[in-house]
Amino acid sequence: MTRIRSPQLTHFLSIPLASPSLTASLTALRRDIVSTMPSFPMKAIRPVSTIHLTLGVMSLDAAGPRLKAATDALLGLQDSAPDIISGAPIHIGLKGLNIFDRSTASNANVVFADVYGEDTLRLQEFADRINRHFTQLGFVVENGTNNGKNSNGHGESSPGTEEEGVVLHATVLNTRYATELVPVDKNREGDANHKKGRKKHQKVRPSFDATDLLARFESTVFMEPIHIDKLAICKMGERKPQDGGGYEVVAYIPLP
Repeated sequence: MTRIRSPQLTHFLSIPLASPSLTASLTALRRDIVSTMPSFPMKAIRPVSTIHLTLGVMSLDAAGPRLKAATDALLGLQDSAPDIISGAPIHIGLKGLNIFDRSTASNANVVFADVYGEDTLRLQEFADRINRHFTQLGFVVENGTNNGKNSNGHGESSPGTEEEGVVLHATVLNTRYATELVPVDKNREGDANHKKGRKKHQKVRPSFDATDLLARFESTVFMEPIHIDKLAICKMGERKPQDGGGYEVVAYIPLP
């Protein structure tokens, strides 16, 4: 039976969230983790330049017609953005730490901050409308941000169904970036898969106990409400620090 592969995810619809207050808060979070969780995989802490909300994940091409069509679709919204966003500016902040399934807190991979503020409902409506628009155009991959698999550019899982809409969250810890190469168990010589030429190392994604961390930061405000002023299409794959860090913005439109 032929296995159908999921499409390669290449880009995502993003609302960037970098701000001075967020920088200070994430610095404080790092200090807390260093002092209270000495075995924590520090590479999992996301740089402030990468913090964003994902409104949809896409399978496009590097520099071909689908990418151009998607960017044209985004730029085409520029004149209608005030109508889509109800005309008034949206301000939201980030508060508390959470995970997608609380029952897995002792074996966590991804921790995120929740959206809060008086405009949260309006942001949700905007995010859902943008997601539906790009889904209908064939750019946003269904089963992406809004129904159980949210890559957020990085293959993390999230709850919800398509009817529930976009799950608004800002990832601050992700062990995908702390993956390590470990030796393959040499005691499995008799394993049918242990053939000559098999790799001697395998990638392992660590997990950690987030129970106390979630409790300590349950009410922490990581970012006071800021003006959401940009909707962007970003390329997946974090840039190196010498290249500016964060994600490459392929195209964006200003929001009112």
